[in-house]
Amino acid sequence: MLNKLAYIWYQTTDMDRTVDFYHQVLGLKLLFQREDWAEFDVDGQRLAFCKVDTLPEKNASYIPRVSFLAQPIEQVITDLSKKGVQFSEELQVYPYGKLASFSDPDGNILGLYEPPPQKTG
Repeated sequence: MLNKLAYIWYQTTDMDRTVDFYHQVLGLKLLFQREDWAEFDVDGQRLAFCKVDTLPEKNASYIPRVSFLAQPIEQVITDLSKKGVQFSEELQVYPYGKLASFSDPDGNILGLYEPPPQKTG
């Protein structure tokens, strides 16, 4: 039965740069790094990177994304911006939550997500 993801992975052309970004800038816990593969722990979920010589061309109609839970999202945006992260658009606010997007050094799109407040009563 499938009930949990084993890992999510992206490709990278520069493993050291990628590990530095995800560990030093985003603050993720590095589980291990080899020349061709690295994995991080994101609250029990594994985020992995595979080293390749060249990245495939990105298909503009479908671009996969990893989104991190960010509460409060405005503070996370401020903290990441101070570390040089550039967001691709303004904070988006919808009935289902707040969203923000940015890219890693290889151009992989990442997101931040803050769910809406829980209604009481």
